[in-house]
Amino acid sequence: MMREQAKSVHRSPRYDADGWTHWPDHEVESTQLRRLLGDAQEGASFVSECLMIAGKIVVGDDESWLEEWRALADRIARRARLSSAEGHFTTARNEWLRALNYYRTASAFLVRSDPRTPELSRIANSCAEAFLEVLSPRGEVLEIRFGTNLLQGYLIRSSAARKSPVVVAIGEERDTKEDLLVRFQSHAIANGLSLLVTDLPREIERFQDRPVHHYQCVALRRWLDYLLSRDDVDRKRIALIGDGLGGALATRVAATETRWAAAVCDGGFWDDLEHRYVTASLFGPDIKLSPFCKLARQMKCPSLVVVGEHDYVSLEDITALHEHCRAAGVPMDLKIFKGEETGSSHRQLDNPSIGRQFIFDWLRDKLRIDRNDQAPSIPTRKNCVKNARPLALNDTRTASRA
Repeated sequence: MMREQAKSVHRSPRYDADGWTHWPDHEVESTQLRRLLGDAQEGASFVSECLMIAGKIVVGDDESWLEEWRALADRIARRARLSSAEGHFTTARNEWLRALNYYRTASAFLVRSDPRTPELSRIANSCAEAFLEVLSPRGEVLEIRFGTNLLQGYLIRSSAARKSPVVVAIGEERDTKEDLLVRFQSHAIANGLSLLVTDLPREIERFQDRPVHHYQCVALRRWLDYLLSRDDVDRKRIALIGDGLGGALATRVAATETRWAAAVCDGGFWDDLEHRYVTASLFGPDIKLSPFCKLARQMKCPSLVVVGEHDYVSLEDITALHEHCRAAGVPMDLKIFKGEETGSSHRQLDNPSIGRQFIFDWLRDKLRIDRNDQAPSIPTRKNCVKNARPLALNDTRTASRA
């Protein structure tokens, strides 16, 4: 399907405040490609592969987009299977991660009712599990019961300490645990941190009595309960990252749960903005409101808010909120990335590594990571066990506890 009609005159690619814009007349596709180019720094794509496919795609044609990215993902997945079979696990790890990322990219413009949507989701899931299999310690596929449903997560365990600090990562509405695995795995491993990425309840229509974010908070408490039950987790050093607009949920969770050691969140900005919008609607646009920061005032753990100069938020508003929180004794830090240093767009999409490096440096300081916690390098398995299936563990399932 053609979402946009081709224009007779196409503007040239450019680099601006949002980063590299490959197709100026096609903003959504350009954003997807910009994300992929940034992922090259995480080992989750190759620039040459991305530009090769960009040259083949009929931009604006969803079928062309799907076919080209899927064909690339298929080729890399075949190479990953061969690398695993030959015992080249470092190469296989990288190939599985890239294949996963490209399958997710291929499905970017599919509607939920398209039968290829669940198909590509299953394939991406299998790539993620294969990636976990070639890590050492082997990564785990987890499930926890949530009402009548099961929620899934992936856990990468640090090999550097018997009891490891853990970072739990959540994202925006369309993000999956596979997307979060791509973004954060290299930073967690390099910093001696275990990493849990999870799927959360998303279907608002299933939850008629309360907002969906209430159930997402409950689900995250269940994941926290699970981590606290493990004997390889440092129970006093469990942190939460809310990526992008997921930062609003991270704030709600950290404000209502005292067991988090640190949180990367929005500091209550979006809830504050909603409160001021509703108040102005009721009492008129001329009403003067200082930052409400109700949620932020409830947070006991250290928190970090990361925004870009060209982000969706008003720097004046976020700075005012930060100042009010600090004055109220809330342990909140604020990092604003300027245009000249890159990382100034939403989610630091123009240079995601610079944002994630800052975040994990901050987490190292707050969680007091030392040399005993940090692994010297990214490990891979010497013995790859194929097709491991989850095992029962009370109401939680785990792929492996190797």
